[in-house]
Parts: sequence; C-alpha cells; structure tokens
Amino acid sequence: MRTWHLAHLTRRRLLDEGLVEVSLSVPPPVWEAFSRPGQFTRVRLAGSEAPFAIASPPGSRAFDYLVRRGAGVSDVLASLPEGAPVEVAAPEGRGFPVDEARGRDLLLVCTGTALAPCRSVLHDVARRRAEFGRVTLLQGQRSPRQVPWLDELRALPAVQIHTVVAEGDEGWAGPRGLVQSLVPGAISPDTVAFLVGQREMTDEVAALLERGGVSRGRVFLNV
Repeated sequence: MRTWHLAHLTRRRLLDEGLVEVSLSVPPPVWEAFSRPGQFTRVRLAGSEAPFAIASPPGSRAFDYLVRRGAGVSDVLASLPEGAPVEVAAPEGRGFPVDEARGRDLLLVCTGTALAPCRSVLHDVARRRAEFGRVTLLQGQRSPRQVPWLDELRALPAVQIHTVVAEGDEGWAGPRGLVQSLVPGAISPDTVAFLVGQREMTDEVAALLERGGVSRGRVFLNV
C-alpha cells in the first residue's frame, strides 16, 4: 500500500508554451528515500496520480520536475500557484547505477522531458567529478525554445552537451533531426551509457552503442 506525504509547491516557472518547471518542498520520509538519480515520484492531485522523474540529485530537500502540460495530473500540477499543497509518495524505480561509470566515460542520451533524470545524474556526478572520465549529454528536443536548464548544465564542471532539435528556426545554428544521429560520434571504448526516453529511441541507441563496441552490460535504463 502506497503512503502519501504532504508537499508544497515552492516554484513554478514557465519555460515555453506547454513546458513548465515545478519545484516541490518534500518532507523527510520522501527525500531521505531518494537514493539514486533517475528515480521518480508519484504525485496525487484531485484524486488522480501520475509519475514524474526527479530532476534534482539525491540529498535535495526540494524536488524539481519538468512538466509538459496537456491533461490530467500534469496539467493540474503545471497550473498550481506557489504554496499549494501536493501529495507525493516516496521515490520509486531502480534509477541509474552511477557507480558503474566510475573510471569510465559517461554518456547520457535523452529526449524531451526525459532530460529531468539526466539533470539529476549530472548534478550528482558534479559532486565527485574527478571519479569519471568524459561526461557527455546528448539531448533531442522539440525546438530551440524547449531546451531547459542549458546554461545551468553548461556551467557544470567538464560536461559536454550536444542538442539536436526537430523544429529549428532561423536563429538555430545546431543540428536538426533525431538524437540518434549524435550517438556514433560520442562513443569511446570506455563508455557507460544511461538512456531515457521512448522505447524506440532507447532500442536504436543501444544498437548503435553495441555496434560501436559498447556492450549491453554497460547500457542502462532508469526503469
């Protein structure tokens, strides 16, 4: 039986039309149970519940989420005013085994709001950056307007970030297409990969990694 705890919305920031960053102040039974980047919590509002990946690193007393508006709990959560009460359950999911990447190159590949668990990993790794080799994030986003936390992540120590968008505009000088197109150029013999996104993408990326010499035993999903 799932136990629900009272949290409060402390910040809501509109990133782009339909994309919102939300922060919740969570009680000790929730943040103390957060053990691995890549885990998620269930949020309950108006009698319905939905899972959201935690974008903050373990140890955080406030949990950040990346919410795409549309329907159901996502739409309600993205519309709440600051200070509103929210019910949350303890973190779930196996998350990412960050220690498996110690002494190796870490490659993170994600699309859309799946950037949230990758942000959690990157902040966790930043606390002990010397333990890892090259750290690279490959992200596919809908448009240049929907690339959250870019300046923040670029400020982390020795992290390479590469972004591809599906819908570029006149001001976008980067690549367009699928995130899979970035993978071959990011592989090294020591790569450990964390993948987050739709199954079709993660399957294709895992196959590209295997062709590049990265065994399936060094490729991880967070759920």
